Amino acid sequence: MQLDLQNNLSYIIRTDGEFVPAMPDDDQFSPEQITDHVGGPPEVVCFTADGYALFRNRDAKSSALPRNDAATLLQQSVSGSDDILGRALLAHPNHIPAFWKSR
Repeated sequence: MQLDLQNNLSYIIRTDGEFVPAMPDDDQFSPEQITDHVGGPPEVVCFTADGYALFRNRDAKSSALPRNDAATLLQQSVSGSDDILGRALLAHPNHIPAFWKSR
């Protein structure tokens, strides 16, 4: 998937590989929205070169969620080799609260 900063979209990455466009209710995603999008307690896995943040469910492994191949490939292209399990959120740089950028 080619990301375009100009379209100002974030994406929920489903385990079937579908990228679903997502927008925050306000200017930035609230903690509750991020939690809902990833299906559990969120954590930042990595940042892309364009500044997108990839969030995953921190408890996905203990919940035995399925592997998310699309999110895993994205993460591996940026940093590391962890599998991403369950839904992921690829958040546009403008949609990321400052709290998450400092992690």
